[in-house]
Amino acid sequence: MTVLGGIDRRLLQNVDWPLLGAMGGLVVLSATTLASLHIGRAGGNVAFRQLAWFALGLCALVVVASIDYRRLVRLAPLFFVFGLLGLASVFVMGRTVSGARRWILLGPMSVQPAEIFKICFVLMATWVLTSRWAQPVGKTTLALTVPVLAVPAVLIVKQPDLGTALLLLPVLTALLVGAGIRLRLLGGVALAGLAALPLVWFLAMKEYQRERILVFLDPFRDPLGSAYNVIQAKIAIGSGQLVGKGVAGATQSRLAFLPERHTDFIFAVFAETWGFVGCLVLLTCYALLLLRGFEIAASAREPVGRLIALGVTALFATQVLVNVGMVTGLLPVVGVPLPLMSYGGTSMLVSLSAVGLLLSVRMRQFQ
Repeated sequence: MTVLGGIDRRLLQNVDWPLLGAMGGLVVLSATTLASLHIGRAGGNVAFRQLAWFALGLCALVVVASIDYRRLVRLAPLFFVFGLLGLASVFVMGRTVSGARRWILLGPMSVQPAEIFKICFVLMATWVLTSRWAQPVGKTTLALTVPVLAVPAVLIVKQPDLGTALLLLPVLTALLVGAGIRLRLLGGVALAGLAALPLVWFLAMKEYQRERILVFLDPFRDPLGSAYNVIQAKIAIGSGQLVGKGVAGATQSRLAFLPERHTDFIFAVFAETWGFVGCLVLLTCYALLLLRGFEIAASAREPVGRLIALGVTALFATQVLVNVGMVTGLLPVVGVPLPLMSYGGTSMLVSLSAVGLLLSVRMRQFQ
């Protein structure tokens, strides 16, 4: 084995540069978009803060990529417990913003435990699905994954953060399919879930969450209230046309007609500024990132690596589809950030750590 400075050369030779290129392209697009906005007291500093979190996230990426992913999966129960403690801590020391307790103040920074938990969830689900108790993959496997999904989902919904809670379900579904569960069994569970939707509607969902779904079905039922965000986002996207209005002409974004324009609705800002052509570039970067993730999963030589890569890629794919869908009015508004684009320190840190997991799997395919 050839070793350079204590590092196996084969690890460096297997770095996925197209994956890193797509990631870097998205961060550049994010910073340039945020630099055109002036958000409250922060002014134009959101772009610099985003880049600062990117620098910190790069450190996390390097650390995660340098650790064997199998070692991380063996520690998954510990990460999962700490993740649950983080979710529970927001009810004790969390900061309330717009009626939601999702953030914990750590000095000058605010951290969102639900974002960090996404990585813990992927690791824990992989640990369960590859354990000897889950073999062969069947009803027992499904039963083992129920508490892994249900316990954190309840804590996240209570914050309330329905969007993040809903993200866990498609990620777990992708992992179950990747583990080899019978689709007939999965279909039966899906039908049972559909049958329980009336109970969820009346017992679990809050009034504003039900209103968001009603607005999705009838976008003009409350144009100055609950439907305002989506209507303004559609106006911004449509006004961008083919090549966009440029930074100076993006009136929906610059004049603050579009709410949450630096976080959940940043895609509408980008579409208004750079138009259809710019959106093609942005979505191409996401497509390259997702294709590289699925290719890493497909080429992994053992189940743990395959499921880690599949889970991380499914997490990215779900967030992109949900965010773009809600901004364009194709899905209800659930408050899911656009990974590597939306402003948010915890989101950026978690997204880069997830890319580090993909690199860890890719770099160790020869082992």
